[in-house]
Amino acid sequence: MPRMPEPPGGGGMRGGAKKGGVLPGLPQGKLKLEPKAGDPVAEALGEERDLGAPVTAAVAVGGAFWFAAGDGQLWNAADGLAAAVPAIVHRGAILSAVAKGSAVLSGGDDGRVIATDASGPKEVFVGPPSRWIDHVAAHANGTCAWSCGKVVTVRQDNGETRDLTLPSSVGGLAFGPKSGRLAIAHYGGATLWDLAADTTQVFTWKGSHLEILWSPDEKYIVTAMQEGSVHGWRTSDGADFAMRGYPGKPRSLSFSRDGLWLATSGAFEAVLWPFVGKGPMGKAPMQLARRTHMATAVAFHPLNAYVAVGYQDGLLLLVRPEDRRELMVRRAGKAPLSVITWATDGKRLAYGTEDGIAGAVDFSAIG
Repeated sequence: MPRMPEPPGGGGMRGGAKKGGVLPGLPQGKLKLEPKAGDPVAEALGEERDLGAPVTAAVAVGGAFWFAAGDGQLWNAADGLAAAVPAIVHRGAILSAVAKGSAVLSGGDDGRVIATDASGPKEVFVGPPSRWIDHVAAHANGTCAWSCGKVVTVRQDNGETRDLTLPSSVGGLAFGPKSGRLAIAHYGGATLWDLAADTTQVFTWKGSHLEILWSPDEKYIVTAMQEGSVHGWRTSDGADFAMRGYPGKPRSLSFSRDGLWLATSGAFEAVLWPFVGKGPMGKAPMQLARRTHMATAVAFHPLNAYVAVGYQDGLLLLVRPEDRRELMVRRAGKAPLSVITWATDGKRLAYGTEDGIAGAVDFSAIG
């Protein structure tokens, strides 16, 4: 089983990391405010706003970001955060939100699933207020899914719904980007639901499996575990592997566009596992941007080999694995980074914190 090597001592920058500036290779244009060496680029290229409640999701829809909050409000930042006006879409916290076409699909602790677009919110499902909608997921073909306790409901674009009952409460949902199969994390492993054939395949591993993610080529699924590890399975034959050695809980997972690296949180650096060949079995991970505070969120750039890393103290870095160069995006704040999301064109980055600060950075000013 692959395991992280013992981390080197000390904190702060390490290796070939350099402070400030712009990552080499990013084309540069005219900036309204030139960032000084050592200053975070968000102060020149971004904006922040206090939403008044923890940011639970940042969703990229087209060229705009939407921010979901713990008080049930959804903020459309299409015209910037300063001009964003919130809509109350849930009577309680928004627990999960994803893009569904031109809308944001959200689930809340009020037992409802809501689809919100520029024209406003529309109810997709209404359950008992005492039953939380823990997770939502959506596919490009219009199919969406949500979970309530042990039950997963899938709704196709024509309105037809189907339910699947799992052995325990659902920890995460993810549609395969190509096949549209639904991966479901739960206690004891993960289940793949082939909606076209209406069959299921169960992958087992003892423990509580939470977040779940497909590799871009669908050769693997990986889960973040409550027990402080990441687990994976090869979908072709069910061969599994454990990625251990985390000092914390790796709740954030992100594959690179080519599927060769899996970035994870849960350590005092971004931990990148290699998925070349037969996957990470027997291989050591790459450890980037070690700090004195734990990494809480990671997100690979959708086009290039950069990874955004958020930390428990609110710091946000952009790191390039090939030479370990670092760019400070946001200074440390008062609360952990809870979410990081890239726009699909890779020009803009959104983030949120546990104390309600939402931010967006526009890198198009430098190329």
